[in-house]
Amino acid sequence: MTIRTLRDYGQHYRPRMACLKNVEVFVVEMQDPKSGVKGADQKLNVTIIPHVINGQDILAWIVTKMKVTTEEAQAFGTMLVAYGYIYPLQNHRKLVLVPDSTLYRFQTPYFWPVQKWPAEDIDYAIYLARRNIRKKGMLEPYEQQHYDNLHKWMNPKWDFIVMQATEQYKANKERKKPDRVVLDCQERAYWIVHRPPVSTDPPKCLCVCVYPQGQDIVAVSL
Repeated sequence: MTIRTLRDYGQHYRPRMACLKNVEVFVVEMQDPKSGVKGADQKLNVTIIPHVINGQDILAWIVTKMKVTTEEAQAFGTMLVAYGYIYPLQNHRKLVLVPDSTLYRFQTPYFWPVQKWPAEDIDYAIYLARRNIRKKGMLEPYEQQHYDNLHKWMNPKWDFIVMQATEQYKANKERKKPDRVVLDCQERAYWIVHRPPVSTDPPKCLCVCVYPQGQDIVAVSL
């Protein structure tokens, strides 16, 4: 298998949905109970989180499956994290694949790019308002900055936003704690990709197109 770069093709390339669908077929293979990346329950603080994987196992699986070098596998794995297919459980702002015991989970398909779920400002505002309720006003600095900006821009709708956030918060309280923790991680992973910290640059990653028959990967730095 080869990984072809933008220079190999001599043209500008943008991610296409068909390309991402091929990537997602690969991600489904990674989650196969028998042949995929091995996961296990993991205690996080006081909560048991199911189906947790680590960076070292992810890297080894990609190397074996794709028959690529460690560096190429790391680039592909980082792309999966940067696009939100896999998310870190602890340092959620570090959108790279760390090839050690760092813990990750596979993102739910609902949040995959192919779903074309628009990352609307009002949805993000409701999410932040809900986090603000749960955290009792102790948002992370970058979240607080987003929150303040959205509050200013969407002030006429803010009562509606807080009402929606409150209802969602109450509904989530009815869930079992492990389910609440997993959902929180999934949502946070989605929004850290689509609304990264204002003070940092978006993660540099690869758009990778997998062609199963030709065993080629088209990789483009973004």
